[in-house]
Parts: sequence; C-alpha cells; structure tokens
Amino acid sequence: MTLLRKLLHDYCPSCKQPLITKKSNVFSAEVIKTCPKGHYKKEFHPAIETYIETTKSEIS
Repeated sequence: MTLLRKLLHDYCPSCKQPLITKKSNVFSAEVIKTCPKGHYKKEFHPAIETYIETTKSEIS
C-alpha cells in the first residue's frame, strides 16, 4: 500500500511533504499543486500537455 501511495502522490523535493491541490480550474482542466511550506509549485497545463515546476527562488 505504501508503494502505491508513493507512486500516486507528488512530493516536494525540498521538504519531502506531499503536495496540496488548492487551486484547480475545472473548466480548463488546469491543476496546480503546491508545497504546504511554499517551497515548490507544480502546474499541469493540458493545452500544452506538460508540467511546469517552480521552486521557491523562482516563486519569490
């Protein structure tokens, strides 16, 4: 069960905490996951079919 959980959840590369999905737009299917401490942000954009990853130094 823990192996399956590790495969399905995304984690912050800095603090290893699971990312939280706070901001998601259902109509555009855009998904934004963030680190609870603000170290990392991962966005999925279906129009370009890619993930955009941002670290704390790039967010500030």
